[in-house]
Amino acid sequence: MREEDPLPDGAGGLSRDDERIVLPGDRPRIALIRLGALGDCVYTFPLVSACKARLPNAEVTWIVEARNRDVPGLHPGVDAVSVVDTRRWRRDIRSGRLGQVAEEIRAIRRSWAAKPFDLVLDPQGSIKSGAIAWLTRAPARVGFARAACREGMNVLFTTHRVSAPADGHIVRKNLSLLAPLGIRVEHPAFGIRLSPEAKSRVSSLLQRAGIGSRDRVVGIHPGAGHARKRWDPDRYARVADALQEGGAARVILTAGPGEETLLQAVASQMRGVPVGLPPLPAEDLAALLSRCDLLVAGDTGPLHLAAALGCPTVAIYGPSDPIRVAPVGEGHRVLKKPCACGWEPGLYFNRRCPDAPCLGAITVEEVVAAARETLGRPESPRVAVLARPGQP
Repeated sequence: MREEDPLPDGAGGLSRDDERIVLPGDRPRIALIRLGALGDCVYTFPLVSACKARLPNAEVTWIVEARNRDVPGLHPGVDAVSVVDTRRWRRDIRSGRLGQVAEEIRAIRRSWAAKPFDLVLDPQGSIKSGAIAWLTRAPARVGFARAACREGMNVLFTTHRVSAPADGHIVRKNLSLLAPLGIRVEHPAFGIRLSPEAKSRVSSLLQRAGIGSRDRVVGIHPGAGHARKRWDPDRYARVADALQEGGAARVILTAGPGEETLLQAVASQMRGVPVGLPPLPAEDLAALLSRCDLLVAGDTGPLHLAAALGCPTVAIYGPSDPIRVAPVGEGHRVLKKPCACGWEPGLYFNRRCPDAPCLGAITVEEVVAAARETLGRPESPRVAVLARPGQP
């Protein structure tokens, strides 16, 4: 990442300027609350990197939802993972098992009390993450000011609140949580490390699919957490066929949990034969993306993970704000059209948009042209993208 210009006035400022945090001891214990999802966790990795760079003896615990428990392990700076399962707790409460949920929460609190935290960082900014921060009983709990929170009531649970610009990248916003410690980060780093075992597993997986070490590999991930972020499967199929023409590249279709049907919808409409992979553990997915020469996807976790690993991407954006959530780094193309639904810069994602016509306005030809250009095959005209990834 390139060096960033100073944040705007007020960005990273404390709500109470006279209260700076001084951590006790030589090995402070820091809890970081980012419950999910994959992309949000990826954009939190630079916060871990910064903590370890400036506080090398700190012990960092990541509090995460059970369904995302394998994601924090991608960063070697995470010393421990504490798992909560709020989704199951909600189901159990509705089923009348309130006592069981209460006992699980008490057990988690006892484990935190046994090795108490000195500091909690809450980049999630929701009521749920705020409540978890409060349950830790840490003396210093840093979150965002109300205007920058995902849910304004988060401020009820924090002791220090940091203002953050509405139009800045999420990575930069997350790093502003270190302002109460007097830490400013000029060169954010994701710090992901892949194990040799994960690389070996992926290498074997590709070999079984007939993909050699010299083959160009293009990943296509058609899924996303919201329907209005998902481009049409038929269009992904046509892009995949175009990129495989003449043996120019091998296309791999990837899917997250619950997206297998979507993957099959793309594969069934292709003329060529793709390599379709089932959902992979986080480390294996990261190893696969690090092997790809290009990933084509919407605003989804694998897109941001690929960018964090240095894999070039072509991002197909509907009502998401590329200023805040564009892939980070060099070699990325963001395709985005004007939105008639009221989206404007600073609005991360317009949930009021009924059918994301801006997403449908992006054509197969534009995506293929951007992909070929990124791969270094400029046979097609340069596509005029309306938004490009910013550097956080």
